[in-house]
Amino acid sequence: MNLELPLTWYRTRFLIGVVETLLPPFILTYVLLTTILGRSGTGFVAALAYISSIPLWISLTSRYSVWKNDRRARQLGAEAIPRAKGRWPGNVDIMLRFAKDLREGYILQAMGEVLDEYGVDTLNTRILWKDNIITRNDLHMRAVHQTQFESFERGAEAVEKMGTFLGRGVFVTDRTEWRRERALIRPFLNKERISDFDIFQEHADRTLSILSSSASAHEPIDIQDLFARFTLDAASSFLLGTSPDALGSPRPVPYKASIGSKGAATEGQLGTFLYSFEEIQVTISLRWRLNTFFPLYEIKGDHTLPHVDVITKWVKPIVEEALARKQREREQGIERQRAERTMLENLVEITRDEERVRFGLQNVLMAGRDTTAGLLTFVVYLLAMYPAVAKRLREEIFDVCGANGNPTHDLIRKMPYMNAVLNETLRLFPGAPMGIRNAIHEVLLPTAEGEPPLYLPGKARVTWLSLHLHRRKDLWGDDADEFDPNRWIDPKRLARVEERPSMYIPFLSGPRSCPGQNFALNEASFMLVRLYQRFSGFELVPDAIPEGARPPPQWKEGKGRQQIEQVWPSTAFTAFVKGGLWVHPLP
Repeated sequence: MNLELPLTWYRTRFLIGVVETLLPPFILTYVLLTTILGRSGTGFVAALAYISSIPLWISLTSRYSVWKNDRRARQLGAEAIPRAKGRWPGNVDIMLRFAKDLREGYILQAMGEVLDEYGVDTLNTRILWKDNIITRNDLHMRAVHQTQFESFERGAEAVEKMGTFLGRGVFVTDRTEWRRERALIRPFLNKERISDFDIFQEHADRTLSILSSSASAHEPIDIQDLFARFTLDAASSFLLGTSPDALGSPRPVPYKASIGSKGAATEGQLGTFLYSFEEIQVTISLRWRLNTFFPLYEIKGDHTLPHVDVITKWVKPIVEEALARKQREREQGIERQRAERTMLENLVEITRDEERVRFGLQNVLMAGRDTTAGLLTFVVYLLAMYPAVAKRLREEIFDVCGANGNPTHDLIRKMPYMNAVLNETLRLFPGAPMGIRNAIHEVLLPTAEGEPPLYLPGKARVTWLSLHLHRRKDLWGDDADEFDPNRWIDPKRLARVEERPSMYIPFLSGPRSCPGQNFALNEASFMLVRLYQRFSGFELVPDAIPEGARPPPQWKEGKGRQQIEQVWPSTAFTAFVKGGLWVHPLP
C-alpha cells in the first residue's frame, strides 16, 4: 500500500492491492500457458485458465500460510490460535455479520456470539484469509497493552481509516510520533488542573436548569443528548478557553425526534455539528469492520468528508484566531506562563501548523466529550433501573456534600459508594468497548499456568473486547451481567480484582491507557452529585424512544443483559444509547 498517496485516495490503494493480489497468479498462468502451449493463449481456454488461477492461488497461499504458522508454532513450543470456519470463502459471512451488527445488533453481540460458538476466548476469524484475531482474554490484552507493547501498533490502516478526521493525532500514530503527541496532552491533565471543578460549574448549572424546566413541564428529555452538550461545552472550555454553547442550541423534541447517528437527531447549526461529530465515528467504526472491503462500500466517495467539512468549519476559525493572537503576543513581547495556558494556547506556542493544532484538538475533544457523556448516560440509565442503588447513592451524597454543598475533589474522594457505582457502570459499559492493534512481528501470547502459549503471527490484527472481558462469568461470577456496585465494596469480591487487575480495564492499561481517565471520573462525579442533590432520581420513558431504536422483542430470548435492557446499547468509538436516553427527572 502506498501511504504517500493522499488519504482520500483509498480507492486507488484498494486497486493497487487488487493488482498486487492478481499479478502473481496471472504471471504464473502466463508462464504455464507459454510452456505448455508454446504461447500465452487466447480465447476460452486462456480466459478460463486466468480466471481459475485467482481462487486457486488464494487457496494455495492461504493453506501455505496456515501450514507455515502451525509449523512455526510447534517450533516455539506453542499452539496456533483456534481458527473460525465460515460458510463463505474468506469467511466473508463472518465479516458481514460483524458489520451488520454495528447498526442492528446488541452492543458487540456478533463477536461475543462467535466466541461462544467456538467455545474460546481468543479466535482467529481468518477474514479474507488473513489473521484477524478477536479476544476477550485478559492475559492476551495485557500482552498487547503492557508486557509486549512494543510488538504492536495502530499501523498504516489507522491513518487511512481515521486520518481525514483525526490527522496524525494521538489516536492514530505510533512510537515516536505518538509519544510526541501524547506529551502535548499530559500537562493539561495534571492533578491541579483536573481537580479544579470550577471548569464544570457554569455548564453544570445550565444543565440542571434545562432538566428543571423539563421536570416542570412534565416532558421527557433525552439526557444522553444533554450530557453530550454538557461535556462538549465543558471540554471545549477546558481545552480551548471557549465553548460552542451546545447547551443553548435546539435539542431533540420528545415523541417527534428521529434516530441520529448515535442518539436522537437534532436540528439547526449545532445539530449539524453534533451529527457530523457522531456520524464520522460510526463511519470509521464500519470501515474497521468491513476491513479491506471498505473502499467498495464508499466507492462513490469518501463518507467522512462531508462531516470533516462541518467539523473543520467550527474548529478551524478558533485555531486561526489563536495563531493570530499568538503572533501578536510575540510581536508585543508577551509571554504567558505554561500554567496559565489552555491546551490550544500551548499548541500554538509549539507549532504554527494549523492542521497539526486542529487535529490535536479534535483527538482530545472526541475523547473528552464522548467518554464522559457515555459514562454519565449509562450511570443514569442503570440507576433508573435499580432505584435502591440510586437511593443509597443519594444518601451518601447528602451525607458528604449536603443538600446544596458544592462537590470538591476532596469530598468526592470520601464517597466510596459513588466510586463503586462508577466502577460497576464502566464494567458493564466501558467507554471503549473494543479496540484494535496490529502485530509488528510474531508474538507468543501467555495462557493459564501449565498450558503452552498461543502463537500470534506477525502482521496479525488483534481486536480486543473489553466489554466481553468485563462480563465473563468465570472471572466475575454467575452474576456478571448484573449491575451490583457492592462487588466493589465487598472485600472478598474486590480481592479478586486486586489479585488480577487485568480483568478490569475500562480505560485500558499500559502506556496507551487513557491519560484523561481521572478528568472523566471527576467530571462524572461532579455532575452526579449535582444531579442527585437536585432530583431524587430519573424515570425511563420508553415511549419517547424514536421508532427503530427500541430494544427488539427477540432480545427477551437472548443472552445476558439483552433480556432485561430497556434501551439499545451500541458502540462506535465509544458506547452510547441508540435513539437517546429519554427520562423524566423526579423531584
